[in-house]
Amino acid sequence: MEKTFDTIEDVIADDHFYAWYSQNDPVKANEWERWLIQNPGSVHLVQQSIDWLNINKVSEQELSPAEVEAAHLKLMNSIKNGRVVKMQSRRKPWWISVAAAVLLVFVAGFLYWTLNNKKTLNSGYGTVSVYRLPDGSRVTLNANSKVTIRKSWKDNTDREVWLQGEAFFKVQKTPNRNRFIVHANAMDIIVTGTQFNVVAREDEHSVLLTEGSVTIRTSGGNEIKMKPGDFVKVENQIPARQMVDQQRVLAWKDSKLDFVNTPIREVAKIIARDYGVKVTLADKSIGERTISGIMPNDNLDVLTRALEATGDYKITKTNSEIIISGP
Repeated sequence: MEKTFDTIEDVIADDHFYAWYSQNDPVKANEWERWLIQNPGSVHLVQQSIDWLNINKVSEQELSPAEVEAAHLKLMNSIKNGRVVKMQSRRKPWWISVAAAVLLVFVAGFLYWTLNNKKTLNSGYGTVSVYRLPDGSRVTLNANSKVTIRKSWKDNTDREVWLQGEAFFKVQKTPNRNRFIVHANAMDIIVTGTQFNVVAREDEHSVLLTEGSVTIRTSGGNEIKMKPGDFVKVENQIPARQMVDQQRVLAWKDSKLDFVNTPIREVAKIIARDYGVKVTLADKSIGERTISGIMPNDNLDVLTRALEATGDYKITKTNSEIIISGP
């Protein structure tokens, strides 16, 4: 099995990795174990992928302390009894079993620590939510977004959050100037005290800095330092500055959408993302039409009526779908 991975997204999308993680296909899981042992340089990236999946698993279902402890003991007993990795080869070097055991011990310990020490703050569909973090910092979450944090933050340690979606951070400085780090899939944002907007979605990774200074570091090792007013977009692990209108980028904080010659296909994508509904364009040509103006974004009915009020579109709603067509 020949594979190369550059990002967490690449690992998670791999069917052999997910078969191993979910234990739903023993054949693919065994193939993944053999590949991992043969490619120790990828262990760190795989660990980050496990971290990402574990965080999302926690947000979907809370486990009781007894369940967590039972799962942990089961893993540790499996390691102790030697049930670590099933290898197909009859003759295997001793270090393969040792490496597999070490990796499984790490996964077991990391899973136990993750389930017990982190919590997730959510913002639902069509909602903007504000939270105060343990250090006094504030995070404003856009619709369909979430951050995961440790339940307690200790002095003289980094303050870390894991973001999925979009958020605006107002970071409180600490007496010891502890770093505040936002982990956003393809990049980390490292700060002490500042204000900035972060997008961490499948199709976009960007940062707008409004106050202070931050450093962006991609998972590929590229780094860029930002000053107030900078907007940086990360594509293919490469961070690059771009010109943007700050008011447009931050309009979501006031539950608004600010469009300037925006294709309707992009508007449809935003509606589907922010409200969790299926949006269909009646035909391809509709998607290339553009729209300009500021529209409310705290109520789906109001937003669709605003689109129809332009006179350029007709909105048809069913129980499970919104269809955008010409007038």
